[in-house]
Amino acid sequence: MKKRFKWGLALGLAIMLIVLAGCQAVGGLDVNKAVLSTLDVKSSETKSSMSLELVPADSGLTAEDKQMIDLINSISLTIDSARTQDPNTGSIEGAVKVNGKQIPFHLSVDKDNLALSLEGMTQPVVIPLNGMEGMEGLTMTGLQMSNESALKMVKDIGGFLIKHAPNPSSIALSSVTDKVNGESLSLQKLHIDIRGDELAGLVKGFLTSVSKDKEGLKEMIAAVYDVYYPIFKSTFSQSGEDMGDMAAAFGTPESVLKDKDAAVTYLTDEALKALNEFLPQYDDTVKEMMAEPDMSVILGKDTVLSLDFFLDSKLQIRKQNMDLTIQIPQGEGVPVKQVKVHSQSETWNVNQPVTVNKVDTSKGVWEPSLIGVTPGEVIRHLDAKSDLYRLLTEDAKITQKQISLTTRQDAEDDEDYWYYPEAIIVNNTTMVPIKYVAGQLDAQLKWNGATKQLTMVDDLKGTQIVIKEGSKQATIDGKAVTLTQPVINRDSTLYVPLRFVADAFGTKVNWDKSEQLVTIVRE
Repeated sequence: MKKRFKWGLALGLAIMLIVLAGCQAVGGLDVNKAVLSTLDVKSSETKSSMSLELVPADSGLTAEDKQMIDLINSISLTIDSARTQDPNTGSIEGAVKVNGKQIPFHLSVDKDNLALSLEGMTQPVVIPLNGMEGMEGLTMTGLQMSNESALKMVKDIGGFLIKHAPNPSSIALSSVTDKVNGESLSLQKLHIDIRGDELAGLVKGFLTSVSKDKEGLKEMIAAVYDVYYPIFKSTFSQSGEDMGDMAAAFGTPESVLKDKDAAVTYLTDEALKALNEFLPQYDDTVKEMMAEPDMSVILGKDTVLSLDFFLDSKLQIRKQNMDLTIQIPQGEGVPVKQVKVHSQSETWNVNQPVTVNKVDTSKGVWEPSLIGVTPGEVIRHLDAKSDLYRLLTEDAKITQKQISLTTRQDAEDDEDYWYYPEAIIVNNTTMVPIKYVAGQLDAQLKWNGATKQLTMVDDLKGTQIVIKEGSKQATIDGKAVTLTQPVINRDSTLYVPLRFVADAFGTKVNWDKSEQLVTIVRE
């Protein structure tokens, strides 16, 4: 528990590295007001880019390590045009570059649908934002929060966090002339550097300040309550659960939750109680955590977040640059010594009329299920000659599957084998649980209890395979096949010969005699 707590604190410190940007007044600039003003943007146009770099370790790299590093370092995102027409309507056009392949994309969203087109797709993907599959019986009115209440909540939370965030040691303001979308502008440049070794102090200052602002904390919790209580209430009532279940989800007594003032007061008191119990332990906890060599490297002086914000006379952020370097502890088998992230963006036409560029859906769309999209379903919607197809099948290897089963009959009693499904040996023939294997290969399964037949449709090729309990006869796309052993039912599980599975689904089979493991591989 103690170790988990320390890692939780470490994660919290890492998150603060991103969000803690020093928010007190600097050189007369009200940073709080400047940051919050971005939340008042109703329309705008933006372009941006982001890249990731893994810096390899000085020694000990394997060929696989180098291949992995080169692949990740090849990834970049460029957004040529991001348009916000109003809080419900927007579009993004750009490209993702991976391993030398550039995949242009176009996304648009409105209050009803999200549409995505990738070069190489035969049809754009459309995801309805109303009436999502799996949400039957739930009215979206009860689930959706209004833009106004959500925006107020974000402002309240943002304002509260910024109000209490201390400035890092390196923060400066200067006047500059710079270009935004080709236009030369007079801007104020706010530069911030945050080092890993000062995070603990910044977080302590933040938490200490929060602990002294009961009214501010109460207002923030009230804003969250206003947005999420109606959503929880609608969700729980429509699913047939009672207020007791909802109270448990909120962590409050049922009698308190129904009354906003009582609920907010209760949650505020509980938060302050936990905070005041934690703060006296803070220094010792950080000291103990930083005594661990790995943590002292990650949260050391060489981990640095560098930020540049360029603001106009209306305190709108018109340009941003971000460089993040995370130092990685070195040791045997660690191929990377630094992770670097770089991003930049420019914004114009702020709160001016903007028209989005919608994805063309006139020639049909693909509406995938939000749950259980299979590799076969994906590649059936791709042009086999496209870079996207090659990226997903050759580089990402989305069609590759590997299934391991053990032939040890005592596997469930062995801690090294209990999690492997069992294959069985019948008359020197290895038999595998067909529903499990076919399911792992994303095949569609249909059982006919009357005829005791199982029909399977291969995810990639659409091959239809039919077997029958107790029979040695099967069919593959209507062609009769004779099994070496009949299909058997053991403990309500159907087993078929391993070789039949390999032939029917076009897989390879590997046998590790020493480990007694059968591995089925689909490339």
